[in-house]
Formats: sequence, structure tokens, C-alpha cells
Amino acid sequence: MTTYLDPDQARHTLCDIGRRMWQRGFCAGNEGNLSVRLGPDRLLCTPSLMSKGFLEPDDLCVIDMHGDLVEPHPRGRKRTSEIRLHLAAYAKRDDVAAVIHAHPPHATAFALLGIPLPQGVYPEAELFLGRVPVAPYATPGTPDLAVAVASAVAPDTQALLMASHGVMCLGRDPGDAYDKLEILDATCRILTLAQQLGRPHVLDAQQMNALLAAKRAFGQTDARPDFPPDADIPALSRDYFDRCPPTP
Repeated sequence: MTTYLDPDQARHTLCDIGRRMWQRGFCAGNEGNLSVRLGPDRLLCTPSLMSKGFLEPDDLCVIDMHGDLVEPHPRGRKRTSEIRLHLAAYAKRDDVAAVIHAHPPHATAFALLGIPLPQGVYPEAELFLGRVPVAPYATPGTPDLAVAVASAVAPDTQALLMASHGVMCLGRDPGDAYDKLEILDATCRILTLAQQLGRPHVLDAQQMNALLAAKRAFGQTDARPDFPPDADIPALSRDYFDRCPPTP
């Protein structure tokens, strides 16, 4: 069941997270956008053409589930031009209460190459992100991009890479979505460093199943069934491993 934030609390929370994103270099200039559910038919979202590092609570926009302003903004702000991405995620997942779209450098590098996160390499990513797919490319700001993103959002999707564009993270609240953004970029940074050294070790089926069991115990959703004992886990991530040099 979705829990809705108090509107005033939601405004301050989105501004705080926007500053954290900007300070971490996850959004340059006016990049990035955030939203949170205020109710069954209301969202609070960031405005267009404003740095996320300098938002004030009154800058944020209240919209309906069609992306229209509920009432004229007192400062004349327009809602983010990428709101269709958020609406597509909310339409697919009624358990999602917050969405962040950003361009964190390391994760965006994976998106530019169209490389999904490899499975079975980094336990922290398995526990908190699970499978991270790549949504097909479409022109930013268009309805086609929302369709592309919607095609990649599954019942257990926590984060996804947007081909040649950036990332999107889903959460039960804005803080949860932001935590996944940090974990996603940190994971991609670690994977990039590991790739320079050689071919990372891959967890076997027993180890992966133990992680899946731990996720279930924590109440986290992961649609992957248990891996059979002879599962070829590296084969699930050829896009990454084919770029790794042999380990010295």
C-alpha cells in the first residue's frame, strides 16, 4: 500500500535530494528531475529549466496524472519536460511512490554503451537493485521515450539505464529512490575499475540463491527464480564480460 507524504514535507524532501544530486555531480546544469506521489491522482515534481542544486519548496509543481498543472504556478514555473517518464513508471507500478531521473557519470557511461549491469558480480547491487535493464533509446522529452522506459519497467525493477541518455530510479519514497541512485552509480564505478584490472569473479548458483533468499527475507521483490546448480551466470552478462581483459 502506497504511503503519501505530507505536501509540505514532500516539497522540502525533493529540494534536499535535488541539492544532494547536484553536489554529487549526478545532474549538471538543469539536468535531472524528481517526483513523488501526493495522492492517488496528484504528483509533486521539479520544474523545467532549473538547477536541482538551488530549488526552493515553492518552485515545485503540483500536477495530475496526465502531467497537467493542477493550478497555475505562483512563480510561473512549468513542470519538468520529462514528466512522461515518471507517469509511465507510476502507470506500470502502483507500488512506486517516487521517481528520479538523472545523469550520474558512471552509470550513464554504461547507458551510452547499452550495457546492463552484470549479474552475480557485486552482492550489494544484487541486494538493493537486482536486475538493471537498458531501456531502448528515444528522443528526450518525447512520448516515445516514455514508451521506451515503460517497456523496461518490470514488477521488480528498482533502477534502469536509458540507452544513450541516463538513468531512472524507482522508490517507495524519495529517499529510497535516491539511495538506489547512489548505489547504481557507485556500482558502475566499481565495475569500471574492476574491468580495468581483469575479469571479475562471478558468484555461483548457490551464492546467488543465498542472496535471493536474503532479499526475500527482507521483503524485497526479485522476480528471478532460484538458479539451477549448473547455471551459466556469466552468460547472462556477455555485454560486460566480453569487454573484460583476462585477469593477470
